[in-house]
Amino acid sequence: MIVFSDLDRSVIYSNKFLDTDREYENIEIYNGKEISYISLETIKHIKKIQEDGLFIPTTTRTAEQFQRIDFPSKNIKFAWAITSNGGTILKDNKVFDGWSKEVKRILKNACSIDKMVSNFEQYKSLPGVTNFKIAENLFFYIVVDWNNFKVNMIEEYTSLLDSKGWIFYISGRKIYFLPKGVSKENAISYLANHIGVEKFSVIGDSTMDWGMLNIGHTSYVLKHGDLLNYDIDKKIIVSDSEGMIGSEEVLSHIIDQFNIEKAHA
Repeated sequence: MIVFSDLDRSVIYSNKFLDTDREYENIEIYNGKEISYISLETIKHIKKIQEDGLFIPTTTRTAEQFQRIDFPSKNIKFAWAITSNGGTILKDNKVFDGWSKEVKRILKNACSIDKMVSNFEQYKSLPGVTNFKIAENLFFYIVVDWNNFKVNMIEEYTSLLDSKGWIFYISGRKIYFLPKGVSKENAISYLANHIGVEKFSVIGDSTMDWGMLNIGHTSYVLKHGDLLNYDIDKKIIVSDSEGMIGSEEVLSHIIDQFNIEKAHA
């Protein structure tokens, strides 16, 4: 049983999306504030998956941001994790050099981040742009206030991305700009091949998870996810519930399916 799963709004939740009907615990503190939570049932399911296989976090968070999530306090450790939207693979919480070498090769096919950031300079001060961040010198993103910001404000820039070997995604209040080959699905394909796995499950909720959901043997989207605003492949399973209950439902379904297949093996 191998599960590649997004984290934010797939298994952990901020205060905005807390489900008060569930028992939950804090799992991330930043600048002295509790910012992320996980349900006790989700913790139990992740541990069960780990007993019989691998649960592999697959997140757009940088390695540093991922390591802020205090899974060890819940007695959960991951042999593998994919961070930085596929730009980094961690083995036992350390950067896995094999994939890093592949990423360097991938980046040769795209315009350098220094050049892309330089070209974006004039857009940083647009109305509604509240923050600008560079992630591990791999990609960058802006945080916007949609009351004041419109995507067409950066249309001149985004129209050139394809020719530069870059792409952009909108996820909540963030707009990400990435080299095309830096993706969750590419990192998953590499890691699955490395550990000798052909079948695996995938969990996600946003447009940035689309690629990895399409390569999963069994793929799940949370009912509250941005992806439901688009036509998704019929083979992708949508949870009946939203929020923490939806996460528990998906993880429980994966475990049940594994047990059924195991009984018939």
